[in-house]
Amino acid sequence: MNEPTYLPLLNSIAVNECKGQALLDAWASTTKDESLAQTLRFVAIREGEHAMAFTKRMCELGHAVCEEKAYQVFKDFDGLLACVKSQLSDAEKIERLQGRRGNSERKDPFTSFFNDTTIDPQTGELLGRYIAEERDSGRRLQAEYDRICGMSKSAASDLAELKACVAELRQEVAKLKGIRSVA
Repeated sequence: MNEPTYLPLLNSIAVNECKGQALLDAWASTTKDESLAQTLRFVAIREGEHAMAFTKRMCELGHAVCEEKAYQVFKDFDGLLACVKSQLSDAEKIERLQGRRGNSERKDPFTSFFNDTTIDPQTGELLGRYIAEERDSGRRLQAEYDRICGMSKSAASDLAELKACVAELRQEVAKLKGIRSVA
């Protein structure tokens, strides 16, 4: 029997979902933000379940997962893992994981999954559930990211406003000193 043409897709999903679980679990254990930690843990559980489900499906098809053959979503996995385990702020971790462009500029990576018309019904069902859950996880994470980055921007804005007030006060104090020395 020929190897299914969609086997590389299943393999890549199994490998990268396992890595995603590791990243999210590590981050959840370091954040002090309980809402973010809860979301990270929830999505990590999904990632792990996806990794296992796709590994199982590959086994049912008579193939083993092979990390070396998988498309690598996480180009610098070790660096990302070190980042999420670090004491960087959650906003800094988000920037490192998402890059400067953010999720809103990314294309939906799932649109071509069903272009392969040889996908069997069992694999198709698994892929459909995976896609729906990944999109939901993406929305959950994005809501947390927006909340955290919004807080960071708000704090930065507040700090800038405070610095401007201090600068004005210094100018007024200097004027008052000038008036007092003339008198």
